[in-house]
Amino acid sequence: MHITVPKDCDNAPKRRLIRDFNLAYAHADLEKLLPYFHQDIYWEMVGDQKIIGKDAVIAFLGTVSFNKADSIEIETIISHGKFASAMGKISYGTNTIAFNDTYEFTSAGSGILKKIYSFAIPL
Repeated sequence: MHITVPKDCDNAPKRRLIRDFNLAYAHADLEKLLPYFHQDIYWEMVGDQKIIGKDAVIAFLGTVSFNKADSIEIETIISHGKFASAMGKISYGTNTIAFNDTYEFTSAGSGILKKIYSFAIPL
């Protein structure tokens, strides 16, 4: 897999966490993703669907074509307090998707995701 990520993530714990979360997603590694989700996670794929609860997220990831990506490019990761955002592109074969995800953690010091809003545009 080809991976491109911002080089300065190691100086900010939340940015590093979001980088690692996105890399686990790109690798289709459900075991690495699970610890990030709060039991009552709310994940909205804007314009598509809303998933509520960790069990529902696990079921969703089990039913979609949750495959290992061929490449991921994370262009920007921003974090402040209990919020973070990541923007980039992920490719599966000839399909590339531009994404922008906004994350809310349970608190500023937490690594547990409470809400995710995902915007995805096929290119």
